[in-house]
Amino acid sequence: MEKIKDIIKLIHSLVPENRRIRIMNVCGSHEHTIAFSGMRSLMPNNLEIIPGPGCPVCVCPESDIINAINLSRKDDVILVTYGDMLRVPTQKGSIRAEGKNFRMITSPFEAMNIAKSNPDKKTVFFSIGFETTTAPTAAILEMGIPENLFILSSHRLTPTIMEILVKDAEIGIDGFIAPGHVSAIVGSNAWNVFSEKYGIPTVVAGFEAENLLFGIMEILQQLKNGNVQTGNVYKGVVRPEGNVQAQKIMAKFFEAADVNWRGIGHIPGSGLELRAKYADKDARKVFRLEEIKEAKIPGCICGTIILGKAYPSACKLFKKACTPKTPKGPCMVSMEGACNIWYKA
Repeated sequence: MEKIKDIIKLIHSLVPENRRIRIMNVCGSHEHTIAFSGMRSLMPNNLEIIPGPGCPVCVCPESDIINAINLSRKDDVILVTYGDMLRVPTQKGSIRAEGKNFRMITSPFEAMNIAKSNPDKKTVFFSIGFETTTAPTAAILEMGIPENLFILSSHRLTPTIMEILVKDAEIGIDGFIAPGHVSAIVGSNAWNVFSEKYGIPTVVAGFEAENLLFGIMEILQQLKNGNVQTGNVYKGVVRPEGNVQAQKIMAKFFEAADVNWRGIGHIPGSGLELRAKYADKDARKVFRLEEIKEAKIPGCICGTIILGKAYPSACKLFKKACTPKTPKGPCMVSMEGACNIWYKA
């Protein structure tokens, strides 16, 4: 406890009195620790720790979810996906409310088992998430998936969206806390672009409050000293090069694609789709899925929150019409969504 107090005291001494510092975290688990530990209340008034696009469920395009609903309504299809995705609201309702043949899974390997157990059905794995969940999806493809299993990929690239945020002057990011789980795959070197190209310190941190405080402290020290670089206070898990084998398998099956982010819009090269070589496993191509125009949710500001331009408390629906039991927007659904976290903290 004394050690944490010392870190907080040092953080206060490092924050300049004449300017506002904005540090963004891009990990739902980081935001969970920050909110539930009361960390913000212990920071200097002119130091903001803002939540960014760290929730994969929140940024999954409405079009993909509606296509998943439609696939589940086919008599010869079983749709499988992660639990949070079943509750995400769209203009056509959620998968749980409007879908027909769907099952919740916790890993891609369960999708393989379901496909093997139902050889007379086409099993579609609605696979979402950042690099952390892309790796196991690539792993089952490397193992060899059943002929009746197809992938509806809605994977997103973390460094790409972070670079988009840096270029947005309205957000005004002074430093990044890099996501620990993603960094374990891509490596701490993946964040070098922010220090080398943009002069923004980026520090990889774990999920304990003390480790996060160390990350914040290092960012502030770099800003004060002018020695900007990529830091890593999670070295027991994250290596500079990351998980090279996982990266190779991901690159074998997936390639960068121009995709939509819910509430944000079209971002070139920010998603991952199956390579043309594996088109026979690509649900988009096999089922000839089409892009569906996203509908705005009246009053919902999830997109603004994801971009770090507003806190959940700024939304007029927050804790009123929008709650974890009756979510109006995707940020209230997942335990990694900023609105869900702030509601429960």
